[in-house]
Amino acid sequence: MQEFFKDLDEMEDKLKGMRDACSFLVTVCDEDVMAMMTRQVDETDERWQAVRRAAADQSMDQYSAGVQYVSQWCDSLETELSRHVRVDCDEMIARNNSLEVSLVCSLLCICMMK
Repeated sequence: MQEFFKDLDEMEDKLKGMRDACSFLVTVCDEDVMAMMTRQVDETDERWQAVRRAAADQSMDQYSAGVQYVSQWCDSLETELSRHVRVDCDEMIARNNSLEVSLVCSLLCICMMK
């Protein structure tokens, strides 16, 4: 997706160059050629604007989906944090010991891999 948006700026520059070339050429061409070139540049410009609008809409949709996801995540986090959890001291000691054992085992595995 990033590649597509990177190309938009490059294509915008090429379109500007085409418009500039057309502006110069219409001053030196006859009426029929001038009308055809102007029409083709206008059609290309209209299609380009449609591409830009579609890209902007897609970016906005992705942004909105991201904001919605983060908002839902924050809501669920707030719900979990507001829960009242009752634990006793023995349970806390047992969990702490379990975490220490897991940490030691992980460190041993890492050392053995080296």
